[in-house]
Amino acid sequence: MTNNLENVDFTPSEIAMKLSELEQKPISNRQVNQLLEQLGLQRKFKSSKGKWKWQLTQVGKKYGRVYSVTNTLRNWSGNQIKWSEEVISLIQQNWSCLTA
Repeated sequence: MTNNLENVDFTPSEIAMKLSELEQKPISNRQVNQLLEQLGLQRKFKSSKGKWKWQLTQVGKKYGRVYSVTNTLRNWSGNQIKWSEEVISLIQQNWSCLTA
């Protein structure tokens, strides 16, 4: 594993699309978030406003970064974790353990 995070630009939805192609079965962004949590890369917490959010763990910081984003189509802004391509391989390497 490298700590080169220059290409940290995959959202869970994009990872789900790639994994769906590689595994030849549908995988959702929710499943990806759960897999990332099982790998110890992120954790879910309830914000002070009562909304569930994801937070990078120390291990997760080796694979992802938090970006401040704005989505004008959905009138939403906030933080979003984006992941390196390495995380796709990590999920695949642990696929049988994670989906058992």
